[in-house]
This record gives sequence, structure tokens and C-alpha cells, in this order.
Amino acid sequence: GVVFALSGFQNPLRAHLRAAATALGAEYRPDWTPECTHLVCAFARTPKAARARRGGGAVVGPTWIWECQRRGRRLPCEPYLLDGSASTDSEGEEPEDAPPPSRPSP
Repeated sequence: GVVFALSGFQNPLRAHLRAAATALGAEYRPDWTPECTHLVCAFARTPKAARARRGGGAVVGPTWIWECQRRGRRLPCEPYLLDGSASTDSEGEEPEDAPPPSRPSP
């Protein structure tokens, strides 16, 4: 039931995030739409993040996707929510760009 959009990420990170989430069954939209449930965002305080919050969407950081991928299932998004009030999250700063986690050996 996750329909997500991405905001604030450049390729190749953007492509990695999209691939990881869709591999877990999420649907991707190139921009925020009313059908989206989650906005995976590099910055908490942006017009797109505010629009997503007003529309009832969850605005989360990329760590949510990496942790879901690592555990192989959808995790609650509450620990990963970006609330938009932190002064350290602004458009002028670099996004959180942690690389995807390495896959464990089989």
C-alpha cells in the first residue's frame, strides 16, 4: 500500500532509493500526487514536504527505505519521520545521502 515520491535526491542515489523501494513492492510516482502515501525527502522543510504533510502523507528520510530493505519488510515510518521543525534541515544543506546498505553474503 505504499505509493511514494522522492524529493531532493540526485542520481545515482535517487535511482538506488527508487529501486530499493519498488523491489519491496512500493509504487513510485515521479512527483507528489494525492495518491501518494509517503514522500522520501532529503530536506524536511520544502514546499513539496509541506504539501505532502497537508495531504496526509508521511514525510520520511531515506533511512526508512534502507532499513526496510535491510530487514526485508515494511517498517513503521514513525521513527524516520521528518517533522520540518529541525533547524538543521534546510534546502541549503546537503541531503542525507547514505549509500544503500551492503547486502549480507548468502
